[in-house]
Amino acid sequence: MRKLRTALTVGALAVALGGLAAPAASADTLQQAAPQSGITIQRTWHATVQCQIVRISDNHVVGYDRGTGSGNSQQNAINDAKRNVPVPDGHYKRHCDVKRLW
Repeated sequence: MRKLRTALTVGALAVALGGLAAPAASADTLQQAAPQSGITIQRTWHATVQCQIVRISDNHVVGYDRGTGSGNSQQNAINDAKRNVPVPDGHYKRHCDVKRLW
């Protein structure tokens, strides 16, 4: 009876752990650099931009203002920073330059 219980226990453990056992190494498995689990690490980018503030009535540059933003890519962070530049009534922004990207 004891031998039967031991054999069943070892067999059940082997079946339970069978999915965790590593397959034999082959040329195909050595070529894979990243696991196929679908998990990725996403980075958050931050940007600071500076734009000219232009008065609409006479089209003169009256100053510069800055905005900051963040996103999951460099371009998304820059676009978010451009959206966050404050523009007073009767003015518009142009020529936004990236001052800092990290």
